[in-house]
This record gives sequence, structure tokens and C-alpha cells, in this order.
Amino acid sequence: MEHLGKPEQDLLGRRSRGARRRSTAAVCVAVAALLVAAPGCIFSPRDPDGPPDETGEVPWVTPTDTDKVLENLAAALAGEGISNYADCFTEDFRFYVDPQDSLNAGQEGDDRYANWTIDDETTYIGSVFQESDEGISVTFSTVIEPDENDIETYRREDYVMTIIWRSGDHEPGEPVTYRGQVTLWLRRDDTELWSIFRWVDRRADDPGGSETWGVLRGDYRG
Repeated sequence: MEHLGKPEQDLLGRRSRGARRRSTAAVCVAVAALLVAAPGCIFSPRDPDGPPDETGEVPWVTPTDTDKVLENLAAALAGEGISNYADCFTEDFRFYVDPQDSLNAGQEGDDRYANWTIDDETTYIGSVFQESDEGISVTFSTVIEPDENDIETYRREDYVMTIIWRSGDHEPGEPVTYRGQVTLWLRRDDTELWSIFRWVDRRADDPGGSETWGVLRGDYRG
């Protein structure tokens, strides 16, 4: 069973610099604005570090800071861009589910969540795109800000994601909301661009009946 327990999560938290502070400012990714970006906006053609999606319709902003990684992630979800989505992560990416979500999966927990790699990440999101309407929305609200002076850093975010399903285990047109908190570990490469190398998923303090993004991953791992 591969997940980080609370002691390990606390250990991650202790790496926070004194300069980091809890921020009440939400990093709200305005997906609609991304999809209608006009000339002169912050988006620019994709740098040679990775090709955009084949259609060329999914916005991409060069990830020179960690905020832009979240913008690209949200835009890729909204536009169902698998290539752009994958380019938000490193090749050695690992995902860690909330321990309770793993326990709730019972004997299937290992198969659903153990040894989660970038291949599993692209498999699950491709399956989600096949069964959902275009326009998945996600909002991140910053709980702990990153220290981008380091080569590696982390940021903690509350997230709310809504998917409108059109097939699969859901009724056509059914909107489903996923809530939780994620600790995103990000790394700056030799070209000074950021990407996610570790995702530690946790349940929301007040989920309101919603499942986590981790449960969604497990359901669609393949």
C-alpha cells in the first residue's frame, strides 16, 4: 500500500521556511478566461520543452513559476488536453492517496493506488476525458505558499473540481464535485521551468459529501 501517513505529511510540512505563511488569498484558476485568451494576454506559444496538444486549442503559459503550473493544469482539464496535462508533471511523478481512501477501497486498495506513476496519471485522465463533457472546472485555494528560491518546493492547496459526466457510471449530464486538499511538490528544471513531481492527496476538513480527487484517480486507473 503506497501512501503517506500523517507523520510523514507533518514531516513534509516542517520543511516550510519561516517566510512561508498561511495565505487566505485564493489562487483561483479562471478556466473560462484561459479558454478565451485574447492577443496580448499572458499566454504564449509553447516552448520547445514539450509540444502542445495536437489541436493547438488548449492554452499553455510557460511555467516560469508554480502558479502557472496550476493554470496549465486547469486549462488542460477544461480543454481535455492530455498532452498539456501530462506536461504539468515530471517523468518521475508519484501520487499518494489519502490513507482513508485507500482503506475504503478494501482489497482493491493496492491495485488502485500502489506505485502510481506518470503512466497511471495519463491513463486515468484519458479515461475521464472519454466519459466527461469538455469543460472540467477546478479551483485551487492556497493554504501554504511555495518558496520558489529553492530548486524543489511545495505548496498546499484546497481544491474543488466539478465534472459533468456523459457516460460510464454516472447519469448523462450529472455534475459531480470532488473536494480535498493537496500538497504539491514541484521541481525547477535546467531551463528554469516548473513541474509537479509529487501529489499528496488528503480529504477536505468539510467535504460536504464529496469524494477526493484521489478517489477519482483510483476509479479510472484502468
